[in-house]
Amino acid sequence: MNNYHKRLLNIKSGRNFRELGGYQTLTGKKIKYHKLLRTGNLADLLPEDTDLLENYNVKLIIDFRSEKEKNKYPDIIPNQAKYEFNPVFSEDLTNASKPMEDLEKWASNDPNFGKRQMFAAYNDMINSSSAQNAYRHFLELLLANNNDNQAALFHCTAGKDRTGFGALLILSALGIPFDTIKKDYLLTNTTTKDFINSMLKKAKDDGGNDNVVKATYDIQSVCAEYLDYVLNNINNNYGSIHSYLRNTMKLSRKDILDLRKIYLED
Repeated sequence: MNNYHKRLLNIKSGRNFRELGGYQTLTGKKIKYHKLLRTGNLADLLPEDTDLLENYNVKLIIDFRSEKEKNKYPDIIPNQAKYEFNPVFSEDLTNASKPMEDLEKWASNDPNFGKRQMFAAYNDMINSSSAQNAYRHFLELLLANNNDNQAALFHCTAGKDRTGFGALLILSALGIPFDTIKKDYLLTNTTTKDFINSMLKKAKDDGGNDNVVKATYDIQSVCAEYLDYVLNNINNNYGSIHSYLRNTMKLSRKDILDLRKIYLED
C-alpha cells in the first residue's frame, strides 16, 4: 500500500495507530472514516496524542490485552471515551510483550520457536472459548457504536495479532476482500519497521544468537504465512470465514446488515 501514510494517525508516543476508513467492499462501498481504528496500546500517549484522539471523536476503546499487560501498562483514556477491557488471552501468548531475556532462554536452540509460538497463539484466537467470547463481545460493541461520527478503537499490545484477527473479523463482516485484509494486516511491518529494527538490534547487542534474532523477528513482525494459517484453520474447521462469523461469532444476517449500515458509506 503505497499510500500507507494516509492510514497512520499522527500519534507521537505510540505505534501502529491506523485508520480503517476508505477500504472498499466487493460491491464498491467504502468504510467510513472516523469510525474504526486499529492500534497498539495507549499506555504512552502524550497530551497531544489524547487531544488528537478526542478530536477524532474516539468514543469507544476496546482493549484485547491480558490482565497482566493492562495492569503493567494501563491505557491513557481520552476524555469522553468509554474503556472496555476485553481480554482475548489470560496471558500474552504471542510473547510480544515478554522480556527479551525470556525469549533468549526459550529460542537459543530452536530456530522455529518464534513461528511455532505465533501459530499456537493464532490457533488459540480462533478456537478457544475464551477468545471466541472476547471476539463475540468485540462485535457486539461495534454493533452498539451506531452514532454518526463516533470512532471505535481496538487494540492489543503491538496492534498486530489479536488486533489483526479482530480486523479480519470486522472487515470480513463488512465485505472487504481478503486480498485487501491481507494488505492491511501486512502493513504493520511497514508502520512499525523502526520498532522491529530496534528490537532486532537489541537482541544482537544483548548477545542473542541467530535463533534468538530470528525468533525476535518472527514474534515482533507479521507475515502472510500467519494470516494464511488463520484462514486455512477457519476453512478446515468451520467451513469458511462467513460460516465462522455466523455460527461461531453468532452474527445474524441482520447483525451483518446493521454493521454495514453503521460502518459503510451510503
